[in-house]
Amino acid sequence: MKKQKPALCGLPAFADIAGENMNELYNVNDGIADATAVLQKLLDKGGIVEIPQGSYRVTSTLYIHSDTFISAHRQARFFMCGDTPKASGDFLISNSDTENGNVNISVTGGIWDGNNQGRMNDKKDIFDLSGYSGAVMNFCNVKRLELRSMILANSVTYNIRMARIDDFLIEDIGFISDVPAYNQDGLHFNGECRNGTIRRITALSNGQTNDDMIAFNADDSLERVENVGMVRGNIENITVEDVYAENCHTIIRLLSVTSAIRNISIKNVWGGYRCYAVNADAARYCRTPLFNDAEYPKGVGLIENVIIDGFFCRSLNNTAAVVLESNCRNFMVRNFRMSASFQNFHALEVKNIAPSLIIADGKSYRLSGKTDKLVLERFSEIKIN
Repeated sequence: MKKQKPALCGLPAFADIAGENMNELYNVNDGIADATAVLQKLLDKGGIVEIPQGSYRVTSTLYIHSDTFISAHRQARFFMCGDTPKASGDFLISNSDTENGNVNISVTGGIWDGNNQGRMNDKKDIFDLSGYSGAVMNFCNVKRLELRSMILANSVTYNIRMARIDDFLIEDIGFISDVPAYNQDGLHFNGECRNGTIRRITALSNGQTNDDMIAFNADDSLERVENVGMVRGNIENITVEDVYAENCHTIIRLLSVTSAIRNISIKNVWGGYRCYAVNADAARYCRTPLFNDAEYPKGVGLIENVIIDGFFCRSLNNTAAVVLESNCRNFMVRNFRMSASFQNFHALEVKNIAPSLIIADGKSYRLSGKTDKLVLERFSEIKIN
């Protein structure tokens, strides 16, 4: 597997913010004043944008341009105003040119708060494509992206959603929410994401994330409001290290129907889960399934060259740890440990896949097609050729 280097945004030499700009920020960092215009003026200048401690009420999307590097104090809190109507395309922050693309964007520090209890910060019907997606951060069509040392708080749906990003580094990210919400993914990747490093991702409050901690969704339902503006496509060449969640919904999702998820390395994961530790069920059981199973007699999915190494999980709801209902090639899980206090607990369930050879702890199991099923109560290492 090709080893990926961290993204490098090429930070320019540090330059002091003009005193006038700093004074403007101090005038709007009380959590009451509308800070949007002042923040956007700084972002429009580009370069290094330092933001001091304080609470910044944001009433419309903050747009970050190419060659812009936000350095926010760790106690700088940016929150979605709860009294401002929301619609499609509204986020707390987004790259500025999702159509033509941006380059060299970096955000370090801060608490980025979706304020999911705000009066107007709610997601309506999932099929209302003009409605608010509920995502806190949106990055689509970015080359060289860095997100570092920040907290994502109180998202309505996705904390960070991404598509079409190339050469990225995401590290030291924490998730927290006072109230759980549906579709509350942590890092949500859609199609055409490649060449990245993800490390030290932590759920800081019990119950987070209330959906997938890290979702690699090469295929997804674009008819849902939270996915407006996203794309389907291959996800490839990504390393993930050091993921922790005390009590989340699902730790890792691998969603592939016709697009590939390939060359992925995942190391050192610890998590308590309520649904799955690793979910590769191709969204068969979602409210918006992506395919008609009868039209794919040999199964769906292209998950290849994926290694998960060093994974400890704890079942909180008597559901299987690893669920594979997508076709895999050169897929390996090793150094896998689990705990559960339930009877008839399954560590592994495999079904609905093409003919495959599965080797689990040195023992071979051959599945002849979609009608075959493999269930294991325990394993330390599995490999699908």
